[in-house]
Amino acid sequence: MNGSFSNATGTAIGLERDGSLIAGVMYENWNKRSITAHMAITGQLTRSFLGAIFRYAFEKCGVHKVILPISSGNAKSSKFAQKLGFTEEARIRDAALDGDIVIFSLVKNECKYLGKEYA
Repeated sequence: MNGSFSNATGTAIGLERDGSLIAGVMYENWNKRSITAHMAITGQLTRSFLGAIFRYAFEKCGVHKVILPISSGNAKSSKFAQKLGFTEEARIRDAALDGDIVIFSLVKNECKYLGKEYA
């Protein structure tokens, strides 16, 4: 992990490899109970990056739930979100250019990335 960026509208955490950004997570809409995340990933994630993105949300921001909106046309991202432990919670029909917006969520007590092995 190479760092984070924060401003009035959100916070971003990025992973850099060989001078290129290979993953990034942007957080917004923090309301003390939940936070919305947007992920872009083009390379292999590290354990420490996974730990950092979930520790930021659950420990630093103190939320109970991370919300991850994904277009229903993006099957690869939906599958990856489920692999991370997110579950589909809702759909907003016809809200994306290629279908629905699927709302995935993950609660703190179901997050497997907060342990020592992800520090």
